[in-house]
Amino acid sequence: MTIQNNKAIHPLLQSFIPIAEGIAKTFGEFCEVVLHDCTVHPSSIVAIFNGHVTGRKVGSPITNHLANIKKEMSNDDFINDANISKHGTIKSSSMFIRDENQQVIGCLCINIETVYLQVARQVIDNLVSFAPIEQKDEKFAPDINVLQDQLIDEAVVVIGKPVSLMDKQEREEFVRYLDNKGLFLIKGAVQKVAELLNISKYTLYSYIEKS
Repeated sequence: MTIQNNKAIHPLLQSFIPIAEGIAKTFGEFCEVVLHDCTVHPSSIVAIFNGHVTGRKVGSPITNHLANIKKEMSNDDFINDANISKHGTIKSSSMFIRDENQQVIGCLCINIETVYLQVARQVIDNLVSFAPIEQKDEKFAPDINVLQDQLIDEAVVVIGKPVSLMDKQEREEFVRYLDNKGLFLIKGAVQKVAELLNISKYTLYSYIEKS
């Protein structure tokens, strides 16, 4: 953090110093915040926080981009521009500060070093990526009874009608679906489904053999 002697800074610009410092502290060491006095040439920087991002300090000159904007008398702020530094891409925003006559007297600039964010994004992308295979419909149930109920409810949806309204062919398809999902490997599942279908276990086993 470096700040020019307050007596040398325009009173209106002085009020932006704690704002600049607060932004820098909020976003951390990879966020440089610069306060320019556009009435001073060439040493326009009067306050800078995390200056290591661009290697500048108080007394450093205005950038060529800001100089061109000022020369062209443009009053438009520019937000989220991409700039290149020795460390990589910087995300930059500059907001002009105007006096009571709407004349530009200063500029508040925010420069975020994105190289570490890009690395973090790559790590996150890798963590949430999946193998290029068919997605598995894996069930995460708190206990075995809930798992059985989930699979049975799923089978009902697949058949498209309540168990009580299923005909024999649909019941066989219902059992085949549950068998393919591995439900009958669970102890007690045969008895549960037999009671649901209101058939004997032997009849259910015959359905399973057909599947």
